[in-house]
Amino acid sequence: MSQYDEIAKSLHLASQHRGLTAAQRPIPSQLPHHERHSLRKLPFEQAHNFRDLGGYKNRDGQQLKWGMIYRTDKLSSLSEEDQRYLQRLEVKRIVDFRSDEERLSAPHALAAGYAVRVDAMPITVDAAQIELVTARLQQEDVSADDMAAFLVDANREMVVRYTPVYRQWMHSLLEQDHYPQLFHCTAGKDRTGLAAALLLHALDVPEDTIMEDYLATNHYTAERIDQVIEQIAQMDMLTADEAVIRTLFHVQPQFINAAFEAIDEHYGSLADYFEHGLKLDALARQQLRELLLEDG
Repeated sequence: MSQYDEIAKSLHLASQHRGLTAAQRPIPSQLPHHERHSLRKLPFEQAHNFRDLGGYKNRDGQQLKWGMIYRTDKLSSLSEEDQRYLQRLEVKRIVDFRSDEERLSAPHALAAGYAVRVDAMPITVDAAQIELVTARLQQEDVSADDMAAFLVDANREMVVRYTPVYRQWMHSLLEQDHYPQLFHCTAGKDRTGLAAALLLHALDVPEDTIMEDYLATNHYTAERIDQVIEQIAQMDMLTADEAVIRTLFHVQPQFINAAFEAIDEHYGSLADYFEHGLKLDALARQQLRELLLEDG
């Protein structure tokens, strides 16, 4: 099955399952191995980019363990069934890359009594804060190309200014009691997308697979983006055209490539970035692989 066939099946199954109670919704890591890829996108009602990073294979044929690490968009609108479903995943740690302002305006919606560790690791890049950019669109005449350039700059900024945050997160991944773990930002695509890419690179996952995971956001969130555009049109909130909004909510290869170009410019190579920027040497990367990988 191709990657796009898997995405299509995952979207179909997520749509079928998200109306179920929390107890009825499947958990990928608990399914037979051949069924897990089709449920990479978990069936949340109000988290639209929630997925398990399990199953991705590295160049040695090892694969990322299922049920260990998840990526998502914001958790502030979770329904009660979503909250119970999240609790069923037994997530022990949530890493929040949102700014202080984002966290205050949209706090997590978690089940009462759910004992989960929440670590704020703010990456305050303006273009990655969807609500902030949406507000600006009401005041400025912005084209789709302008928005794309804005997001390219944001991805560069995440490397230039916020490498210490990614360093802190990558080192914390070596703690065995931090799993299962969930990391996220608001849309789950820029700050979270770079975090996922760095993790997969550290595990020696091929670049094509890393890019596929990054671009999967466009498929997993397509229905939600259509809903947002319709709501905006009905409320006459913005003067920006649809192409601008879609550029804001989508990802493009040039966005994340800009981050890796900044890595090359400032550190020389990705290997040097791991060594000197993230300070994750070969021994630490091997420890990370032993923790998160298994035979394929």
